[in-house]
Amino acid sequence: MHEIEVKLKFEDKEKIVSKLKSLGAKFREKYELTDIYFSLKHNDMKNAHDLIRIRKKGDKAELTFKGKCETESHIWKRIELTTNLGDSEAMLQILGYLKFNKILENKSLREYWDLADTEIAFISLIYPAKIDFIEIEALSEEKVQKVLDELKGLAEVVGEDYFKKLDEVREKAKAES
Repeated sequence: MHEIEVKLKFEDKEKIVSKLKSLGAKFREKYELTDIYFSLKHNDMKNAHDLIRIRKKGDKAELTFKGKCETESHIWKRIELTTNLGDSEAMLQILGYLKFNKILENKSLREYWDLADTEIAFISLIYPAKIDFIEIEALSEEKVQKVLDELKGLAEVVGEDYFKKLDEVREKAKAES
């Protein structure tokens, strides 16, 4: 399965929510997640492709493989395969024994909205750094672009450089320990 998404930075969430409601978007849910990212080849998020993620939501966990971006545009398209995990702690140990690099652990609050068959997520990273952004995800680049066009002037596309702050926070923590 492919993941097709774009990430956006924004200033005024209320204006965006108002716009989404005017387009017919419906609030779905809000919850907290913990994500831990691993890579065999990379040590930072800005270069992380072909990575593994363990995602915890409450007492449930899943394992995801995220492939290299297949597109050159601001809309990312890549292979994403996910399966449920019965024991996330055992999987963490397995990845350690296989010498995967733990490149990031983060906690986030997520608020999901649905607009037809497009998902809009307001994501607030709360650890290790405070970063707010929007993720638009759909089954095609055209559907993502359609919502992106509707939000023009309210949010702007960010690239991988936006997440350098996570790498900087991790490096600072390493230096201090």
